[in-house]
Order: sequence, then structure tokens, then C-alpha cells
Amino acid sequence: MQYIKAIFEKTLNQLGLSQKIDECKALTFWNDIASTMASKTQPVAISNGKLIVNVSDSVVMHTLSMYKKRYVEKINLLAGKNVIKDIIFRVGVIESNKIQGANEKEEDYISKLQGIQLDQEEIDKIDNIVSVIKGDTIRGSLRDLFIKQSKLSKMRGRIG
Repeated sequence: MQYIKAIFEKTLNQLGLSQKIDECKALTFWNDIASTMASKTQPVAISNGKLIVNVSDSVVMHTLSMYKKRYVEKINLLAGKNVIKDIIFRVGVIESNKIQGANEKEEDYISKLQGIQLDQEEIDKIDNIVSVIKGDTIRGSLRDLFIKQSKLSKMRGRIG
């Protein structure tokens, strides 16, 4: 009998989600890594192993760029693997209050996500992947998770 962790990891790999999950985790490490500079920065995305961080001005960008290699090493150390290859700093918008309006944006995002429909082939693929899991509750939860992830991927494909 396989352990749920092994099945879960295998399923994530089959869906091509392992790397994305690792990247999302790495994104969350930024504020801890940037410490005192975090309030003047905002990580916005990870693309092909490159962390993209908006900074408030060119002075901050220059200061951070001097420590780029160290930041990459620290993030990868916290992630437990080499997820980030480079960091791109760019002068951009920093939300002064990241919480303000978050609920409004989240509701809009959720309604867009709920509007995405998967075709039968996509649902069959997910059902096939989770069919190896014996527990109904866990299988159902993973199925829901994979459906939401597929909808999210589809939505992101539409956005850009």
C-alpha cells in the first residue's frame, strides 16, 4: 500500500503542478528574506525560475541587486531545492496596504474562477488520476483540488 504522501506527490507530478507549488512557496518567503526592505518591495510573479519583484524606486532596486545572489540562495535554502534561478527587480507599483481591498479582489477572482468550465476530457483525466486513492473523503477532496487547479490554469491561460 502506498502512503498518501507518495500518491499525492505522484499525482502532482502527473498534473505538472509540483514545480508551480514549489514556486508559490518560494514566493511566500520573500518578505522574510527582504526583511527591512520588504515594505518597499512586492513580489509579483515567478516565471521560469525567475522571481519578479516590484520595488518602490531605483535606489531600492540598486540596493537589492547587490544582494541578489544571497537572496536566491536563501529562498532556495528555505524551499529545500533550487526553485529560483534569478531575481528581477523592477520599479513598479507597491500596494501601500496589501490587505485593503483584498476581500473585494478575492470575491471577483473567485466568481471568475467559478465561471470557468472544464470539458469532459479534463474531468475524466482528473478522475483517472484520483481513482488510485481508496479513501472516499481524500479522493473527493483531491478531485476538488485538481478541478480548481485546472480551472485556475485555464483562467490564467485566458488572461495571459
